Amino acid sequence: MTIPLLDIVFQNDRYYLLFDDEKILEPPVTREWHIYADGEYTCSINNCKVSELLKVPGKIFLETRENLNKLENSFRRLNHVILSSDKINL
Repeated sequence: MTIPLLDIVFQNDRYYLLFDDEKILEPPVTREWHIYADGEYTCSINNCKVSELLKVPGKIFLETRENLNKLENSFRRLNHVILSSDKINL
């Protein structure tokens, strides 16, 4: 399962990941998401949950305390960032 990441924001010691696909609510079997940016594996995140603070109709925010600084710094320059429940070869 792959899901496009729409935006990433850091605030109050955690990262918020924005999605509009409800498949993100289905937890992967391994409880780990793999992040790919423009076809390159970037990192994995294990500890994320649906945000209780940020709620926008039709959008889903996941939050994590894992360090995604490298991804956030380059996100605006990237064309295609996805989360995948499996490691894939793009």
